[in-house]
Amino acid sequence: MSTSLATPRRHWRSFLPGLTAGPATRVALGLVALMVMLVLLVDMLVGGVIPDAAERAKRERKLTMQMLASQVVSELQSRGPAQLQQRFALAMQKHPEIQSVAVLAYDGYTIASADHASHWRLAPDAPSTLENMRSVLSADGKPWGELQLSFAPAMPSGLLAWLRQPLVLGFMALALLGFGAFHLYLRRAMVYLDPSRVVPDRVRAALDTLTEGVLILDTDQKVMLSNRAFGAMRGNDAALTGQQVDRLTWLTDAIQAQGIAPPWQLALQHNQPQVGLNLQLATHAGMRHTVLNCSPISDDGKQARGCLLTLSDVTELHERTERLRLAMAELEASREEIRLKNEELVVLATRDPLTGCLNRRAFAAESAAMIAAAARDNQILCCVMCDIDHFKRVNDTYGHAGGDVVLQAAAKALGSALRAGDLLARFGGEEFCLLLANTSLAQAREITERLRANIEAHLGQALRGHEGVRITMSFGIEQLGVRKSDIDAVIDLADQALYYSKQNGRNRVTAYEDLPGQDG
Repeated sequence: MSTSLATPRRHWRSFLPGLTAGPATRVALGLVALMVMLVLLVDMLVGGVIPDAAERAKRERKLTMQMLASQVVSELQSRGPAQLQQRFALAMQKHPEIQSVAVLAYDGYTIASADHASHWRLAPDAPSTLENMRSVLSADGKPWGELQLSFAPAMPSGLLAWLRQPLVLGFMALALLGFGAFHLYLRRAMVYLDPSRVVPDRVRAALDTLTEGVLILDTDQKVMLSNRAFGAMRGNDAALTGQQVDRLTWLTDAIQAQGIAPPWQLALQHNQPQVGLNLQLATHAGMRHTVLNCSPISDDGKQARGCLLTLSDVTELHERTERLRLAMAELEASREEIRLKNEELVVLATRDPLTGCLNRRAFAAESAAMIAAAARDNQILCCVMCDIDHFKRVNDTYGHAGGDVVLQAAAKALGSALRAGDLLARFGGEEFCLLLANTSLAQAREITERLRANIEAHLGQALRGHEGVRITMSFGIEQLGVRKSDIDAVIDLADQALYYSKQNGRNRVTAYEDLPGQDG
C-alpha cells in the first residue's frame, strides 16, 4: 500500500529542492548520485577515467612551445629577426590561448616581442608555469637566448566559466539523462505494482463490511483500492486498481454538473478535507442521493500522499426527509389556516360587521385595560359619544342600503382621527363612542370640532349619485376622573352632553361641563 501511494505527482515542483518530490523522483536522484560517485571512485582507483585538464593543457602548451622555438631558430638563421613579428602573429592566430610572445638574448637584448610586458609574470630565474612558459634557444649546441610565451589561464576563473567546461557539461548531461531514464523506468514499474498485495486481507475485509463506498487514490489520482460497496454502486465488480478516477464518468459528470472542481483534486492540492458534497448519481439502481467526502492521506511531513474518498448512499434518508418536509409543510399550512380562522373569529367576536369598529363587549374589555394603563402612567382620558343627525330620515329617503353606506363613511371619518392607543366602538344604530388616550378636555374639544367640520363637509358625499346631500353628527364629551372614574358612568355623562347637542340644534360639540347647572 505504501509503495502505491508513493507514486510521484507529475509536477515541475517535484524537481526543485525543498519542495514535494515523489518516491520515484527521490530514488532516481539517488541513483544518479550513486552513478556519479561510482565514476569518481573508479577514476580514483584506476585512473584515466576522468582526464586531467591541467596536465593535458601543460602537454599541449609544451608541444606548442617546442614547435614555435624550432621555427624561431630556423627563421633567425634563414631570414633574420625582421620576419619574427609575422611568425608570432600567425602563431597567435593559430593558437588563441597564446596571449604574448618574446625572444630575448641572454645579454638582455629583446630580439622580438608581441604585447609581452603586460602578460609576463615570471621572475628571471623562476621556473615555467602553466600560464608563463620559457624555452632555451640554441645555436651550434650553444644556448644564446630564450623564447617566452604567455598563455590564457587553463582553468576557469568563475562559476560560469567552470560550468562551461566540457567535463562539467559531460557530467551534467550524464546526470540529467540518467535521471530521466531512471525516473521514467521507476514510474513505469510502479504502475504495475499491485497495491492489493500489500494490503492485509483483514484490512480489505474490514473495508468491504462498510456500507459506504470507499476509494483510495494516489497523488496521480489513480485508484489504489476500492471496496465492495463502491463497486456495487457502479453495477459491476471490474477491477478499478490503476485506473484514473476521471474515467468514472458516472461520478465525474455529477460533479461537473455542479460547476465545481473535483474534491479529490482540492484535497490533494490544499491538503485539506473536502466534506459534505451532495450528489445525485445515475447508478445501475437508478438515481441515488449521495454524500461525497474526500480526505488527504498525509505522511509524517504533512505532505499529501494520497486521498481517501467515501461515498454514502443517503437516498432512503433523503426520501424520509422529503416526506417529513412535505408533512411539515402541510402542518404549517394547516396551522396558518387555523391562525387565519382564529383571526377571523376574533374579528367576528370583537368587531362590528358593518363598520369594522369595536363592538360594545370588545370596547368594554379594551377600555378597562386602557384605563388601568392611564392610571399607572398618570395620563388623562376623554370619552366622546356621537351619532348621526336625522339618521332615520336618511334611511327613509335613501333606504337601508344608503343608511349602511353613511354608517360606514361615518366610521371611516371618525377612525381617521384616531391615534395609536385610541378606541372607536359602535354602540348600536347610528351611535359611536371614542376613547382618546392621553388627551385633555381642551384637546378633545379641538379634535372633536375638526371631526364635526370634516363630517359636515364630506359625509354626504358617501351617497354617490345624490348631489348636495348634507349629513351632520352631534358630539358629547366627558373627561375621566373629573366627576366619574368608572367608564360606564363617564359614557353616561358624555351621552348626556350628546343629548344636549341634539336638543340644541344638532351638528355641534358639547362637553358635560357645558351643560346648565355644571361647574365650568
